[in-house]
Amino acid sequence: MNLSDLENKRIAVWGMGKEGAATIRFLWAHFPNKHLTLIDHKMPKDIPDDGPMDFIPEDDLDKQAINFDVVIKSPGISLYHPHVKYLKDHHVTVTSATNIWFARARRGKIIAITGSNGKSTTCALLDHILKGLGQTVQLGGNIGKPLLSLSQNADYYIAELSSYQTADIYFAPGQAPDIAVLLNLFPEHIQWHKTHAQYYADKGNLIQAGCGSVVLNHTDALTLEKTPGMSGVNWFNDPEGIHINGELIQFDEKILGNITDITLLGRHNHENICAALTVCQILGFDLAECFKLAATYPGLPHRLENLGLIKGRTYINDSISTTPEATIAALKCFEGRNITLLIGGQNRQQDFTKLALYIKHHPEINIITSYETGPKICMALEAHDVTSYVTEATGLKSGVKCAQKITPKNGIILLSPAAPSYDGFNNYEHRGESFRLFSQNTRS
Repeated sequence: MNLSDLENKRIAVWGMGKEGAATIRFLWAHFPNKHLTLIDHKMPKDIPDDGPMDFIPEDDLDKQAINFDVVIKSPGISLYHPHVKYLKDHHVTVTSATNIWFARARRGKIIAITGSNGKSTTCALLDHILKGLGQTVQLGGNIGKPLLSLSQNADYYIAELSSYQTADIYFAPGQAPDIAVLLNLFPEHIQWHKTHAQYYADKGNLIQAGCGSVVLNHTDALTLEKTPGMSGVNWFNDPEGIHINGELIQFDEKILGNITDITLLGRHNHENICAALTVCQILGFDLAECFKLAATYPGLPHRLENLGLIKGRTYINDSISTTPEATIAALKCFEGRNITLLIGGQNRQQDFTKLALYIKHHPEINIITSYETGPKICMALEAHDVTSYVTEATGLKSGVKCAQKITPKNGIILLSPAAPSYDGFNNYEHRGESFRLFSQNTRS
């Protein structure tokens, strides 16, 4: 939806998070004194006050639908919410800040990145590389700033997009990203998307026709299954593309660098580097120089973040890991070490079979479960005859105390929950910061 399409419309903004606030400020910046309506569960404490605005509670939305032409929905509100259907049935256009941003004219190229795991790291990594090459870069979306708050004068725009943002993404001719990247697909976010099949379809919306270049993961089984026969793809993790070969990262037969020089831990992060370098290759940059920059990238908080050595034990904060696959990737970084794994979170119908089988073959891993998925994880471990030490805790704080008692000196206490945080915390950052606090304040 173009900005001009909004000028004479009756607009409501549904959801008052960071993106909702940015959307309101964006509209008032372009249409001063335009009357807006805010929709939310309840009146927020802090709302923009630069113009006239009414408030209606979400529960009354059905009664108020006739008062709007356009509703700009925040990502956290499911596209499959009953109110969305009601609005559409009453000829109200439901759109998003993401769609408005893509419709705007801008100078630079757009690189849009999604995936079940690794998208934040890959976006931040690419931002690090491009800035190291002297380019001006704006990074936003699901990471950092809302898209509508980015400036319009960058060489490159890196947009991290969640499945919530790709579910209804639409590109008019000439508005699609210059490069669209789908890193991988794992079962996730079933509450929002209702089924895993719908989640995969919603993720795949990013790589629709019209994108300048598409980058996909050649070793991701679900990606291959969902994109049969797709032509013109730039594959990473492909022997003919940028891939890992033993200790090396190569482009076809050309060696770009050694993974022992990379700061980021884990093969999954080395694969993220392959994805970022594939984007750089499409853009025409020198790949050897790009690899050197990628190797120096230190990583983001809450992603295999080393909190340091406390009384002989190393604490690793991997709160971002919200899927069993991500937790397996974290465990692989420390194979051969004594690990106590703190695991459990919100139940989103995750399948813990592969994780249980991995732990079965690595009896040096002790398990402390908690939260909604704790019992389900224990059942999966029991079903596969896991012989590791397994116990349940009442929460993260008690889990850390237990870990300190059972983890030997020189061992690792790893928070990698394999589930979202919302059953016990505001978000994964809150969970990670709580782990940091408990590790420092409840020492054995």
